[in-house]
Amino acid sequence: MKKQQTAGPLWIVLGAVFWSFGGVCAKLIPWSGLTISALRGIIAAIVIGLYRRSFRFKLTKSTLAAAIALNLTTILFMMANKMTTAANAIVLQYTSPVFIILLSAIFLKEKPKKRDIMAVVGTLFGVSLFFLDQFKGGNALGNFVAILSGLAFACVFFSYKLPGANPMDATFLGNVMSLLLLPFVFLDSQLFAHGATPWLVILFMGVFQLGFGYILFSKGIQHTSATTGSILATIEPILNPIWVFLVVGEQPKPLSLVGGAIVLTTIVIYNVILTR
Repeated sequence: MKKQQTAGPLWIVLGAVFWSFGGVCAKLIPWSGLTISALRGIIAAIVIGLYRRSFRFKLTKSTLAAAIALNLTTILFMMANKMTTAANAIVLQYTSPVFIILLSAIFLKEKPKKRDIMAVVGTLFGVSLFFLDQFKGGNALGNFVAILSGLAFACVFFSYKLPGANPMDATFLGNVMSLLLLPFVFLDSQLFAHGATPWLVILFMGVFQLGFGYILFSKGIQHTSATTGSILATIEPILNPIWVFLVVGEQPKPLSLVGGAIVLTTIVIYNVILTR
């Protein structure tokens, strides 16, 4: 049991490391965000199905809701990566705990505590700096799409709380839904215009970045508290822009860096308080 408790956080860290390559891979592929989401998701669904040794799933309303939210999260995140910096896209997606607080207050009638309100205020202040930076150049629309991906990500976790939800079935089904995006793949004029490199990158994304990322995280979270897993997962938004800077030289603007630091610090402190 102790061995499993020790290995659990390690699996989560490894999963988050795999996830962190999403930004740099998106920058290296000249296709649209919809094309990347479709092909990455289809490959990941195959990998997850092989890991589970089954391509079946039990369909419930909660699982379906989580699957749709998961699919929307990946679509919006990939679109945001094409419209703004990778750092902005990933950090703004991690505003999801704020949306979880708001959704819980609206639908579950859970009254926000003082720590919840402080988390919302701190996160909103950090996010505001991202948009102030856009007056110096950039893409405010891309930032808005990234925030929507954070809302969709929150809906994933919110759906997991509902009766009858199965996270692994939802993860598998959410990636299977990528098949619905195939028409956009066939309409992408860049699909065969850049040789084999984009195909090798998308294969890496589907198998390792998304497929193994989900598998490792799911395996680790079984032996780790949800809050600890959430804290460990913040390795993703830290490493993501580092890989992008090292490979393609993309640098976030100064105010975005400050805003990102505020958002991540707020979320980590909030999760630590919840754990205690």
